[in-house]
Amino acid sequence: MSTCCQTNPHQEGTNEFFTRFSKKYAKRFRKGKLEKVQRFLLEGVRKEPVTSKEILDIGCGVGSLHLTLLKEGAARAVGVDMAEGMLDKAKQFASQLGMAEKTEYVLGDFVERKNQLGNADITILDKVVCCYEDVKTLMETSTQKTKSIYAFSHPRRSLLMKAIFKTQIFVCSLLRTSFRPHWHDWLWVRSLVTAQGFELVYENATIAWQVAVYKRISER
Repeated sequence: MSTCCQTNPHQEGTNEFFTRFSKKYAKRFRKGKLEKVQRFLLEGVRKEPVTSKEILDIGCGVGSLHLTLLKEGAARAVGVDMAEGMLDKAKQFASQLGMAEKTEYVLGDFVERKNQLGNADITILDKVVCCYEDVKTLMETSTQKTKSIYAFSHPRRSLLMKAIFKTQIFVCSLLRTSFRPHWHDWLWVRSLVTAQGFELVYENATIAWQVAVYKRISER
């Protein structure tokens, strides 16, 4: 099943920016390939059984992560993304894999769409936190919807990555583009997860990205 909401003017820049990359990501997934950071996210998620679990994939792109978990026995997945092109590809893959009935797709800002989304056993955010200015609301809202496993990736805390992001932010500001990346205090961002009753159970990294997977330890 697919549910699509129109983007508002504030999201149009993000929509346009990431839709440009949808064909590239679809080509990779069609070949059965995942990015290294995605493989690490799945490795961390698989620390707990995924069979019969419900997944919330925020910034789902072409569906690589949740469709992989559905193939491994997960029960259902909801994918949320601001890029219409990404969701179009995700829907196509879900249909081709015979998983259309197990998937739902929502176009728009996760925080704005939260009331139409239920809770999930597993929540995944791959390279999402650096696209949000109000990352505190994003983290608190998404962790509150997570019953068990919370997995996300963020830029590594290195001088190189900080310089790259700051340069991108400056260029976007100079050109007055409607999409701009954001650099946050990543230790503080991670503390927002533990404050919601989670503990770190897996961690790994690529040259550019840090992967952190948490498990809920407190009663909801």
